[in-house]
Amino acid sequence: MARPLILIVEDERSIAELLEFNLQNEGYACRSFGCGRELFAALQEDKSSAVSLFILDIMLPDMDGFEICRRLRADEAFAQSAVLMLTARSSEDDKVRGLESGADDYLTKPFGIREFLARVRALLRRSSRLSQNGENPAGLSSPDSARFASSLAASSQEPSPGSASGAAPFKAEEDLRSRIVCADLLLDDARHLVFKGDEELEMTNREYELLKFLMLHRGNAYSRDDLLNYVWGYDYSGETRTVDVHIRQLRRKIEDDSSQPTFIETVRGYGYRFRDVD
Repeated sequence: MARPLILIVEDERSIAELLEFNLQNEGYACRSFGCGRELFAALQEDKSSAVSLFILDIMLPDMDGFEICRRLRADEAFAQSAVLMLTARSSEDDKVRGLESGADDYLTKPFGIREFLARVRALLRRSSRLSQNGENPAGLSSPDSARFASSLAASSQEPSPGSASGAAPFKAEEDLRSRIVCADLLLDDARHLVFKGDEELEMTNREYELLKFLMLHRGNAYSRDDLLNYVWGYDYSGETRTVDVHIRQLRRKIEDDSSQPTFIETVRGYGYRFRDVD
């Protein structure tokens, strides 16, 4: 099995080298780039190998980490890769903006290497679970990711990320056991798709996993720390604001009126519950 491939975009060389060193010691294949242009030029050269995780600094000399993340999420080849954002900014608005651009998690500089590696392992465990379920997340079963990591070469060409293609609504003869239905909301786990009525909803991987967990356990209330544990895979209390942002994004997509949610209700002073709606 190929090693997970991790690509880093960090313009401070000392930080990039520190991250590379520690990731390689953990057995990961990795490569770092000093700016977004270098990353996309390298990705354009070879899209045959999947990337398990992108680690993006926010403050970069050309395009910022938010823009890089948006481009990756718009490209079908990398839409399911995990994204961890690094920021020297402590503002909550910047953290929220990173999550809303499609990132799965973020770390504020300075951070400890043990915490950094714990976040990386949690993101890769999720990718591994999806791969074992027969889905095709970028990552752990990719062909020869070490070859890709060693052969990436920087160039000055801008990329032209593609758009993810829509999928047709589910068919009646498909396996019903892979579907979770609540009112007009349907989660088709076999194809990793979500529909509201006849409309397919675009979801990030983390939004999908959070929605799936809540729908499977409808009626039960979960604290933010519980959700970080079960969905994000953390075994410690993390940034609970991460959960709030993802819940807000889910409500915008699945609710008729996100200000008066029908499906996901807030349990005041505790967390969230998915209601069993008829």
